[in-house]
Amino acid sequence: MELELDLLKGRREKSIFRIGLGILFFLIAIGGIIIKIVREKDIKLYDWFFFVMFALNGIMHLVEGLGFPFESLFGKAYILINDGFISLKAGVFEKKQFINWNEIQLIDYKLNKFIIQKQDNTVLIIDLSKFEYIINMEIKKVIIGIAKEKNIRSNISTFKIKNDLPVGHSYQ
Repeated sequence: MELELDLLKGRREKSIFRIGLGILFFLIAIGGIIIKIVREKDIKLYDWFFFVMFALNGIMHLVEGLGFPFESLFGKAYILINDGFISLKAGVFEKKQFINWNEIQLIDYKLNKFIIQKQDNTVLIIDLSKFEYIINMEIKKVIIGIAKEKNIRSNISTFKIKNDLPVGHSYQ
């Protein structure tokens, strides 16, 4: 079993309105600078701040309008669970949660959290509360399947997951 999801991919669609808005903001910023230079006036700190804010706003709208999530400029958000490890990053600014399967001694599931006891008796809590419900169900299904394959002790044997869940992402 495997689950690999890019949480930023496919979240946005192209928008001609946002592309146009981005270009408009960017042109206003450049036009403001040109007007100040042509009139031979000093460009003050406030003016530069104003132009930079308009230009950044224009770039943000342009990037989003082209269908790319603006957050992807700052980092990644993903889920990667396979036979080797569990790696989750709920958001661009969230901390990555990572553990190798061979480090796991016990898995306990409690309300949107996997409490994992490692071989060295330290505990790692994998928090699922920041993911959508259907993604939570997919994560649980894959973790439960791999834990059973690897004979890892858990309370999951009493935990039921329906096999007829709609699967929006590919995993094997």
